[in-house]
Amino acid sequence: MHIYVVRHGESVDDLSDSYGGAANFPLTDHGRDQAKATATRLKDANIAAIYSSPLARASESASIIAAELGNPPLEIINDLRERNTYGVLSGHTPARAEELFGYILSELPYKPGQWPHAMPGGEEFGPFVERVRGAFNEVVRKATSAGYETVAIVTHGKFTLGLFTAVLGLADQYQKDHGSINVVDYQPPKLVG
Repeated sequence: MHIYVVRHGESVDDLSDSYGGAANFPLTDHGRDQAKATATRLKDANIAAIYSSPLARASESASIIAAELGNPPLEIINDLRERNTYGVLSGHTPARAEELFGYILSELPYKPGQWPHAMPGGEEFGPFVERVRGAFNEVVRKATSAGYETVAIVTHGKFTLGLFTAVLGLADQYQKDHGSINVVDYQPPKLVG
């Protein structure tokens, strides 16, 4: 099975320099153009189905891609959503976060989002990796059950990071940019011997 892992296009939080994470920001016009460009690059891939995060920036990207590819089935899978790294900071700019939570930020030995530990109210790295693993396995199960040979997943930056580094063990071997496409050639494990 070929699994195309796609990062959503640019979203409003990227322009406002807000902490994204669990916040539900839509795409920008440029992000919509990136999704169309991604679809163009996928035209000859014979995508049989698309699985997407429920967050607006991913689901809107997935809808644009699906429309450009002739509307293959599109299914939302909740666990494909972005990591809630920022917790209570989600949706705020750094300046507003400092205003609201300066007492928390002043005690941190790291920049929010740059450490395996989540901000208060966020999702810790270990459980996040297990969610990523489970979501990937769910896509594989659904696609296998439907007999699909080629599918796409539309998700987020930190989800892609978790998938390629912690689950697949392919650190620094994947594309990270908005609208990027990474291909996983998946073969079910089997006992030989």
